[in-house]
Amino acid sequence: MFNINKQLKKAGVHIEPESKVLDVVCGMELDPAHAKLHIEHQGGVYYFCSTMCKNHFVSDPEKYVG
Repeated sequence: MFNINKQLKKAGVHIEPESKVLDVVCGMELDPAHAKLHIEHQGGVYYFCSTMCKNHFVSDPEKYVG
């Protein structure tokens, strides 16, 4: 199967997705391609701007996604 992103990467071209995500704890807008902190929860991926926000989420995820 032809994968355009794989072919572009081989050619030295990297295209960043333009979509942004929100840190569900503090509301900060993040680029998921560069966010270092994330976890999977109930089939979704959640991104965080800081360890503090990630820890708040982990302690009570339903507060933020429920």
